[in-house]
Amino acid sequence: MAAPVIVFGLTVPMSLSLLGHRLELLADAGCSVHVVLGEPLPESIALDPRVEVHEITMTRAISPVSDAKALLAWHRLLRTLRPSHVVGATPKAAFVSMLAARTARVPHRILEVWGGRWDGIEGGRSRLLRMTDRMAMSAATEVIAVSNSLADLVVEAGLMKSRPLVLGFGATQGVSLERFHAPQSPPVPAIGFLGRIAADKGIDDLRAVVARVHEQLPEVMLRVAGDFDSADPIDPATRRWLQTDPRVTLVGHVADVPHFLRTISVLCFPSHREGLPNAVIEASASEVPVVGWDVTGTRDAIVDGHTGALVPLGDIEQMAERLCALLHDEGLRVEQGQAARAMVAERFEAHAVQRAFVDHVLAS
Repeated sequence: MAAPVIVFGLTVPMSLSLLGHRLELLADAGCSVHVVLGEPLPESIALDPRVEVHEITMTRAISPVSDAKALLAWHRLLRTLRPSHVVGATPKAAFVSMLAARTARVPHRILEVWGGRWDGIEGGRSRLLRMTDRMAMSAATEVIAVSNSLADLVVEAGLMKSRPLVLGFGATQGVSLERFHAPQSPPVPAIGFLGRIAADKGIDDLRAVVARVHEQLPEVMLRVAGDFDSADPIDPATRRWLQTDPRVTLVGHVADVPHFLRTISVLCFPSHREGLPNAVIEASASEVPVVGWDVTGTRDAIVDGHTGALVPLGDIEQMAERLCALLHDEGLRVEQGQAARAMVAERFEAHAVQRAFVDHVLAS
């Protein structure tokens, strides 16, 4: 029997990190593994030599001409490779790969939903994004969501009649517990934020929340790890605050996430929408409790009152109160932090998450 040929489609190379070791595990199982990227693979990203990389330009924005060219290039590649499976993730690659795989009659077309770009927005852009996602899902033979609340949202939004599959408790690559350790109890209490500095990550909310915290605990520091996202800019006043307030430290992009998490007392995660937030489960693996909005994706990663706190979206006062409670009480932080790590070990351990995906693909 010929080895299964499996093709993954991703819009940008940075998304490869979210696959974990799936590609290597499939190659170990004897599969011929290919990855199609919308941009050149940087030299800084090293892939298993058994994985063959192909480049097909795929723009993030919707572009009829560019998308048609990408669709044709994908179709030609698939007719050459004749894969048994095509796995598409990230919005543009998912859309193009699923449509091309259907026209090329690939038997197994797996769409992974990592988030909903249309979640929380309205108007023409929302309708267009929903339409492209609905087309991709209808072209797939199977849709997998990375969290239960995201799977529910897909149905509620009318994109599918049947609920997408969730493997275990969800996640993309999960968390390797060996990399993350308990915090070092910084001498000055510190709130942390980890992620893109973008409007949809709730950075403007973060400013309002920290202002309330400082009314009770003026000495608390804020450490922000991440880069400014020009595609989804925050309020200029918030940006000035981040750059000028002496109690705020902008760390920028961090390669050593475990080290950053050991320098904070609690993670504030005011993101407005998620698939399943890696920042939250990484903090939890480090025994750092998390306070976040009760929104899609985030609610799958926090057990309210046990591993942190879920707060109704927009309730600035309550989010500040829950943060202050944790900052005031070291015993509570330790208790919830330990519960958070245990939750990650049970639900989101990296090898188990990646193995579940690989086993599912090989069984299809």
